Amino acid sequence: MKRRWKLLGAVCVLLTGVTFLCAPWQTDQKSQVERQFHADLEELTQTAELVLAGQEAEAPSGWRNVSRFDDVVCFDYGGWGFGSSTRYWGVNYVTDNRLVGFQGMSMEGAVPDGEGWLWEENPGDNRCYVEPLAPCWYYFEMKF
Repeated sequence: MKRRWKLLGAVCVLLTGVTFLCAPWQTDQKSQVERQFHADLEELTQTAELVLAGQEAEAPSGWRNVSRFDDVVCFDYGGWGFGSSTRYWGVNYVTDNRLVGFQGMSMEGAVPDGEGWLWEENPGDNRCYVEPLAPCWYYFEMKF
């Protein structure tokens, strides 16, 4: 019985430690994406143009994935969570410079929020924040 309580205590300490380690990293994700975006802008632009031309291309080093959604190219930088508590972040290349969210979703009904725009599902808890980084480029953060 004592062994079970010790194991439970160790698991609680481990989970608390992981939470504290991940929390600062999560709050800094936008600045990480911005730094990587500015460092890779030329390569990201070339990749986006290839993808829009119908050619296959790999995401630049440090980026998880590149996907096309009609005329939007989505570069995934990170994601975290499980099930309905999942978050994704990265950048979108939008040829006509219109406001779109994660995977090219419509931002209809979005409201100004800080330096960007926030869309919230109503009813629901899905949210997407988008902020311009450069002409045709937008940071996105999607929370499910």
